[in-house]
Amino acid sequence: MAQKLRITYLDLLRGIAILAVVTIHVTSYPVAFLSTDSTVYPLYFILNTASQFAVPAFLFLSSLVLFYRNDSGVQSNWLLFYWKRLRRILLPYLFWSVYYSTYLSYILHISFSDGLRKFLEGLPLGGSYDHLYFMIIIAQFYLLFPFLALLFQKVGQVRRHPIFVGALLQIAFYLLNYYVLHMHKTGTFVLTYVVYFFLGAYMAERLKGVPSHETPKWNYRWIALFLGSAVLFIVQKWLQLASPHWIRQPFLSNINFITDYAYCSIACVFLVQLVRILEGRPPLQKVMFSLGSCAFGIYFIHPYFLILWRHFVMTSGPIAYHLLTWAGGAAALAASWLITWLLMHTPLGVYLVGESKWRARNKRGVSQRGTM
Repeated sequence: MAQKLRITYLDLLRGIAILAVVTIHVTSYPVAFLSTDSTVYPLYFILNTASQFAVPAFLFLSSLVLFYRNDSGVQSNWLLFYWKRLRRILLPYLFWSVYYSTYLSYILHISFSDGLRKFLEGLPLGGSYDHLYFMIIIAQFYLLFPFLALLFQKVGQVRRHPIFVGALLQIAFYLLNYYVLHMHKTGTFVLTYVVYFFLGAYMAERLKGVPSHETPKWNYRWIALFLGSAVLFIVQKWLQLASPHWIRQPFLSNINFITDYAYCSIACVFLVQLVRILEGRPPLQKVMFSLGSCAFGIYFIHPYFLILWRHFVMTSGPIAYHLLTWAGGAAALAASWLITWLLMHTPLGVYLVGESKWRARNKRGVSQRGTM
């Protein structure tokens, strides 16, 4: 696999995406348990729904990076590719799966035998804690990527029209599942996200043709498209909440499918344009670069601090509840960010957060991360 220069501004996109992940987790409890009659409930709902692009953005980014670095004309050592990528995600995944399973068994007073059984049953699907399912998706993508790369190399129509092909595959899987398979939990299945992988391939080709000296400009059509799709997505989700059967099936599922994938796909492309512009803003750039470079570890660690905060700090007071909700989110982000940064500067970093700058100090060159 040919090595290309690192696209530095993609760390800004990682920073935005991990902020969206944390926002989803911070607002999930108010959305689930707060009364919908509360004055501030719509705020939590809007923030939670608008942040749903987070996982698609990380998958899109992983695809973009790998297709950008891959030269179709070069024979690649795919066994080495598998080893490097899967090692980077599987070792931290196993560690944090054990960690969360052990901690939850302790605080919920689950016996060792029951805890071990639940751990082993949940491990293949990221069941140790809610957020770990992403590792299962990205592992499937890594297994699939060499075949996708070969498909793009051998089939000209796929290479020339990746968005169209990706959209067709996504629609085909949706219809197959809706009418035939009836899979209720598709969140850990790679085909649920296939359009984002093809979208990443499309954007990788676009970026290969962008001169490094080109000054990016605001595209107001894309701003309008992003805002419009966001409004439609949020309104549709609110209608489902307020009146779950406001329109009969299968139209309800179809509308949900269209608004969901349209918003997240548009958000991915828009965010690439956004971070190219933000890259030249030093005050914001330094913070977001650091956040993006630590995104993988923040993803693993921040839910633990949210658990602690909700267990030991949160209160039900009308004003204190909202203040503590956001304070807990800020504390979880800051603590996980700091711990990740520290771990990345030790030999343990590669095993716990997928990367160790301590090991990379004596290596020449800079590699482009393939996931968070």
